[in-house]
Amino acid sequence: MRFLKYLMAVWTTLAVYTIAAFFTGSTGILAFKQLSTERDKQRTNIEALQNLNQELEGTLNSLKYDPDTILIYARELGYGGEDENFVRIVGLGGARKQRTTAGQITVPRSPGYIPDKILWFAAFCAGIVVLVLVTISEFIRERRKRRQNYY
Repeated sequence: MRFLKYLMAVWTTLAVYTIAAFFTGSTGILAFKQLSTERDKQRTNIEALQNLNQELEGTLNSLKYDPDTILIYARELGYGGEDENFVRIVGLGGARKQRTTAGQITVPRSPGYIPDKILWFAAFCAGIVVLVLVTISEFIRERRKRRQNYY
């Protein structure tokens, strides 16, 4: 029985660590779910960047090969041709076209998990508790036997 008592404590320690690591460890289910949501965020960011890249390539090509586009951008900046006259109205500020941004930075978060040292400590404590409970149980059982044999 004494050997079984120690074996049960070791088995409890390993079982508690395995179950806790499976759910909350660094490669557990919770960390995997957090990583997959971060992966989805990165994928949507990459798609948005690809769309923005296509739009900017179109703008670049039109600036390279279309002189009318250059004239439009120059007029937005306040430039004009030699034969053009401008009337500036004070207080309106001018209608400037909003430029597209170069994209958005998406910083991935590291997944939250319980470190292995803490998991091993909790499992070891569970094994100690089982060992103490089994020892107390065995002590009470032996005491009852001695009382019965005494009477």
